[in-house]
Amino acid sequence: MNASSPSELLRRLVAIPSVNPALAADDAIRNEARMVDWLEPWFAARGFETRRVGKTPGRPNLLASFGAAAPKKTILFESHLDTVGVSGFQGDPFDLREEGGRLYGRGACDTKGPLAAFMAALGDETLAALAKSNTRIVWLGAIGEETGNLGAEEAVADGLRADECVVLEPTDLRIVHAHKGACWFTVATRGRAVHASDPARGDNAILKMPAVWRILEEATAEAGQTFSSATLGKPTVSVGTIRGGTGTNVVPDSCEIQVDRRLMPGETAAQVLDDLRARLAKIPGGVEIGLLKEGLPFHTEAQAALVRRFASALAGAGVEPALEGAAWCSDAGPLAAVCGETIVWGPGAIAQAHTVDEYVEKAALEAGREILRRFLLDAARG
Repeated sequence: MNASSPSELLRRLVAIPSVNPALAADDAIRNEARMVDWLEPWFAARGFETRRVGKTPGRPNLLASFGAAAPKKTILFESHLDTVGVSGFQGDPFDLREEGGRLYGRGACDTKGPLAAFMAALGDETLAALAKSNTRIVWLGAIGEETGNLGAEEAVADGLRADECVVLEPTDLRIVHAHKGACWFTVATRGRAVHASDPARGDNAILKMPAVWRILEEATAEAGQTFSSATLGKPTVSVGTIRGGTGTNVVPDSCEIQVDRRLMPGETAAQVLDDLRARLAKIPGGVEIGLLKEGLPFHTEAQAALVRRFASALAGAGVEPALEGAAWCSDAGPLAAVCGETIVWGPGAIAQAHTVDEYVEKAALEAGREILRRFLLDAARG
């Protein structure tokens, strides 16, 4: 492999374990700091100014910037540095292997593949054009995306701002110009435990959950009357887990569910949970709600300048431009709040993310490099 090819760059990135610390117990594979240690000198050797930001001990985010000192336009590219865990992965998750035109490894598509395509696009021609332009590019390597938006939020708090933002995620080379947000939370009901031989003396917490679920569905349906779009549809709700009781012969005094509520642009987790607390107050014995995670939605107009220019780069590389919205969420949520226009884009399929045979098509990786090269050269001319 050519040392600057996206495939070779991906091989090197996959070889660096960077499992989100919450998703692995082995210190040899958890934490994103190894990625920062390798990427910082890589960018610096190409003339980028680098800086570590963030407040999480031992888990820095990396900023690398290049181009005009007083730019007319700043374009941010972002990659999250963490991956999911490797339990059950088929083969060595950190040794990229090629088979049938596919490159297999943990992070191959989510999201070291899109990062490798971006890095490969930073060739001599691209950097020379940017160096003489009025455009500045910034790359953010962010921690903690697999369990939230920790790194992106830390960079925003540090003052990161840009005119445009391209979040590098696997989208099958489609331009995602909007996605939903995510609100994960728990709902717990309480009761009174007694021997099951006389259940009337107790208060069964599990049997209260059907009423909770009806309220969750009703609230989400009502929200859909206000928050809906042709691009993203309507908000959704799903129960992912349920736990309750201690034994067959004991009336349960507690039951807890974990809920996934997808947010539309204009909604926040705080608003959704405040509304649910008011609605669930009528459940006997009381209900406790706890927020687990919030991922913000975003929306960029389909006719925005960033979308049009990126579509032009796709067409120039022989890829039919396609736009879509997504039900999943990414670091685009917090970053869109501080960038004029934002899209999510990259080679690889979201369906392959987090799988035990995660891969990216080699041809898609090469196409991604060419599309980004064209987009960057166009940005330099602009």
